Amino acid sequence: MNPTLVPALMMGAILVSLTQAASPLEPPAPLNLDKALEEIQAHYSKAHPEVQEFVRLTATTFGRSGYWLNADAFAALSDQAREAKVVYLAKLLDESEYGRHLCNGLAEASALKDARLLPGLMKVAGYHRDDRDYDCRPKWMAVAALARQESGKAVPLLISLVDHGNQNTRMWARAALARMAGEDLEGDKPAWAKWWESQGHDPVKPDYLKPWKPVGQAEGAAE
Repeated sequence: MNPTLVPALMMGAILVSLTQAASPLEPPAPLNLDKALEEIQAHYSKAHPEVQEFVRLTATTFGRSGYWLNADAFAALSDQAREAKVVYLAKLLDESEYGRHLCNGLAEASALKDARLLPGLMKVAGYHRDDRDYDCRPKWMAVAALARQESGKAVPLLISLVDHGNQNTRMWARAALARMAGEDLEGDKPAWAKWWESQGHDPVKPDYLKPWKPVGQAEGAAE
């Protein structure tokens, strides 16, 4: 082989490798509304009709902007690309400040069922300020993502949110719990806690069962 060709060949191999590398920013498949409705029937049919309608509203309203994805939005990803995205999102949600810049990542995390996403999702879902109102969009999107994770680790936190002052947050907390419980105990925190203990789990911490109290006139934006 001509020695002068070796550097060029090596550079070509590097470029090919970089081109084939998994990107954590690879976009999801666009929303399929029929699949969204099938998910409601399969996983939220035991929730109160109001909650089911709220899930449908989420899909139809936020699906256009990419803030709501089908559960299989990343089904076409290779194992390598999926791993890269999960690692990226886990770091993003667990180590970032609270804010709307997280919303795309939260939407993507909702379509990737992986235990490594739980800490970040719970961090965002549990965000709260006692001193002033705050934007609840990242909060409720994290709760909606937790619904698909179906993890018992999130249940006490979800119970604490079923009477939250922000409608999106409390409706999605109920949806998430109904998805796991197969029933909807609405905003009754003690009833949800009793159900959780009946499944053999430790009692829910008393602080999670305190009634929600607004900061000033209201807490969080309408969406």
